[in-house]
Amino acid sequence: MSFALAPPPFRPAWHYWRGLLQPGWSPYGNTARLIRREAASADSETLWLKPFQRLQGWQPGQHLSFGFELDGRRFQRSFTLTSLPGQREIAITVRKVAGGRFADWLSEARDGARLQISEPWGGMAFEMPDAPQRMLMAAGSGITAAIAQVRAAAERGQLAGLSLAYWVRERAEACFVEELRTLQARFPDFQFRLFLTGEAPAAAHEAEGRLDEATLSALPGSPQGAEVLACGPTGFVARVEALLREAAARIATESFTPPVLRVPDVPAAAVQLTLLKSGRTLSIPTDTPLLAALEAAGLKPEHGCRQGLCGRCTCAKASGVHVDLRDDSAHPEASTSLKLCVSAARTDLAIDL
Repeated sequence: MSFALAPPPFRPAWHYWRGLLQPGWSPYGNTARLIRREAASADSETLWLKPFQRLQGWQPGQHLSFGFELDGRRFQRSFTLTSLPGQREIAITVRKVAGGRFADWLSEARDGARLQISEPWGGMAFEMPDAPQRMLMAAGSGITAAIAQVRAAAERGQLAGLSLAYWVRERAEACFVEELRTLQARFPDFQFRLFLTGEAPAAAHEAEGRLDEATLSALPGSPQGAEVLACGPTGFVARVEALLREAAARIATESFTPPVLRVPDVPAAAVQLTLLKSGRTLSIPTDTPLLAALEAAGLKPEHGCRQGLCGRCTCAKASGVHVDLRDDSAHPEASTSLKLCVSAARTDLAIDL
């Protein structure tokens, strides 16, 4: 099993010489060098990287896509930036997922290893400066988006009226707890509570139970008229919306649970996929996501999460019928968009690729 950055389609001589003169330069996008790593919890670590080209104009809580090639296929994975804009180095916190391709690559990487990186994208932000409360609600890996917001608020001196409720199964899995407790001690107007779903609380900042009607009273801060940012598994953010919809003034959410892709309910067949930008026409199966079909044909379209969540593989469709594999809904309308990773062709398609 080998890992490498995806090569460009050709390598002119000047690529070779510039690579020698400027280590880290890449003809196919920005790269970042791994500087150091720090333990974040029992199953997570924070990686600090130094981009070859400094990232510009990004906001706290935005995401970055990392690209690599494994056994001839190009993969991308997206993570939330936990460092602050303006810093020369950037940080992401990654959970060690057994069998995860990118997590395995990172676990074996040594200081100095280089990764292909995208420009920052997506993210949530507070938009109501007059809200009486700003509430962050995070579960699992969703804490990375929340900690970015907390750090940005602390840097601006705007922790008053901000609260963070954070759910994990066991306290050993929780990230950034000491940092958050230190901020709470220094700034009493900032409230933090850690909710444990798999063990009993043992400290004043801890509480027990999943998010439901019974735990609402234990939230740090009141949702009445609050602006709420929530990040976590799909079921968690759905509960946030259901429980706080009437009380909160605004709720913004991000979720990262992979969708269950359905097999189309029609017999598999071959259709023609026309790529308008390149002029190519491919024969592809109707029971395969467009992204997988394009990769099988040797193409490497831009993508991120492969779950229909990040939107990086969104592509304009000019004609034809496609199926959204998350709910098996057919979309015959022309001049619309689709997500390559969760869409399959039902008829001949023409897309802007």
